[in-house]
Amino acid sequence: MEKVKIGFLPLSWDAWDHFGWSEVIRDRSVKALSGIKGVEWIVPSKEMTGNGCVQDWAQAEAVAKLYKEENIRALVVGNMNFGMETALGIVLNAMPKDLPLLHFTAKADTFKEGGVRSSDTWCGAFMANAAIKRRGWNYIHINSCWPEDKAFLDKVESFVRGVNAIEHFKGARIGQFGPRPMLFESQPFNEQLMERKFSQLIVPVDIGTIFSKLDSIKEDDPRVIKIMKEIHQGTNCSACSECGINTIARFEVTLEELYKEHGLDCMGAMCWSALQERYGIAACSTFGRLNDKKILTACEMDTYGALTMLAMFHASLGEETPNFIDFTELHPTEPNAWLAWHCGAAAPSLCKSGATKELIENAQLKQWSDSAYGVLQFKLKEGKATFARLVEYDGEFTMFIGTGEVVDMAPATTGSYGWVKVNNVDDWETKMIDAGVTHHGVMIYDEKVADALEMFCKYLGIRVVRAN
Repeated sequence: MEKVKIGFLPLSWDAWDHFGWSEVIRDRSVKALSGIKGVEWIVPSKEMTGNGCVQDWAQAEAVAKLYKEENIRALVVGNMNFGMETALGIVLNAMPKDLPLLHFTAKADTFKEGGVRSSDTWCGAFMANAAIKRRGWNYIHINSCWPEDKAFLDKVESFVRGVNAIEHFKGARIGQFGPRPMLFESQPFNEQLMERKFSQLIVPVDIGTIFSKLDSIKEDDPRVIKIMKEIHQGTNCSACSECGINTIARFEVTLEELYKEHGLDCMGAMCWSALQERYGIAACSTFGRLNDKKILTACEMDTYGALTMLAMFHASLGEETPNFIDFTELHPTEPNAWLAWHCGAAAPSLCKSGATKELIENAQLKQWSDSAYGVLQFKLKEGKATFARLVEYDGEFTMFIGTGEVVDMAPATTGSYGWVKVNNVDDWETKMIDAGVTHHGVMIYDEKVADALEMFCKYLGIRVVRAN
C-alpha cells in the first residue's frame, strides 16, 4: 500500500484551555487519525509543545520547521479549542501555497459548574478559517465534529487518498507510444497546459523504436517464455497460434522495457493498424496484463485516458487495478444499466470468478491483416466501482465521476465486459454530455475513489461533474 506524509496541526490557546480539554481532544484526534490507512502523520510531540498542541509563536516556528524537515505533502489543521490564529498564520506562511489543506473543528466538552466553558472551539474555528482564507489558500473545511465520527474519518480518508493521487499526478511522465488512430480525433491533449498546470512531461516513443525493439527480442528469450506460460494459465488459447502468442509475449516485453527505461508513470499506446499490418497481433490482452503489473496503459494513444487511470490508481492507494473501458451501450431492457466494455483489454485479475477466459482474434482489426491474435475475452467480476474520465476543453480540465455496480446480467457479448447498474442513467448521460466525456473511460473496483477524486480535483483546479 502507498503512503503519503501529512502534517497534523492541533491548535490551542492556553487562555481558553480550561480543564486541560485541548490535550484530551488532541489525543483523541491523534488516536482516531492513526486508524486511517495510507498516511504517515507528522504530529508535534508533547515534548515540543508541552501538550502536543501549538499554543504560541515559538511553538509554531518549531512545528513549521518540523514539517519542512519531514517534507509533508499536505496539512490537516484542527481547532482543539479557541486556538491562536497568529500561530496558525506563522505555520501557513512557512508552507507552499499549493499544499493541500484540510481544516476541522473539534466539538467542545460540556459546560462546567458556574457556566464555565471548556474551549470556545466554534468561535475559534471562524478565526482560523479567516486566517487561512486571508492567505489565499485553496482548502476544505469539515464542520464541527468529534474525531471519532465516521463522517469526519471518511472525509479525512478521502483527503489522504486525494493527496496521494496528487503526489503521483503532478510531475508525471506520460508515454506517447505511437500516434492515435487516424480515424479517431477524440484523444487530443494539450501538452503545454499539462506542463504549465501539472508539471507533467510527455515522452514520445515512435513506432520505429517500438518495432525495432520488438524485432530484437528473441523468440526463446526467458522473459518471453515466462509470459507465454502465464498467458496459457487458466485461459483457453486454442483460437490462437503459438507463433502469435510468442509475438504477443515479445510485444509485452518491449512495452515493459520502454516504460521502465523512460521512467514512465502511465502511457497511452497505439494499437491499430500498424501492429496488425506488420505482426498480425492485437495489443488488447497485452495492455490488460501490463495494467495488472501496475504499468498503467490506455488504448488508442489516449493520453487523458491514461491520466485518468493514473489518478484513480493512486486514489486507491495503489491497491486496485484500473480498467480502461468504452461507455458502450444502454441495456436493451433493463433500466439504469449500461455496458462497460472494451475489445479485450481488461486485466486478467478482473475476470469474474469461475468465468472462462479466452484468447481470441480481434475480428474488427482483421481488416488490416490475415490475423489479429490478442483479445482476452471474459466477463468482468461483480462489485461496486468508481467510473471517471478526465477531459479538457478551451484550457479547462473537467473530471466526470460516477459510481455504480457491475452485476451478472444477460445478454453476453464479446471482449471484456460487464453490465453496470446505476441510480439514474439519464442523469449520467446528461452529466457526461455536459462534461464533454469521450467514448473512453476508466473504472476501478473501489467506491471510495469517487470522493477521493473530488478532493484531488479541488486542489488541482479541475472542474468536477458528478453523476447521481
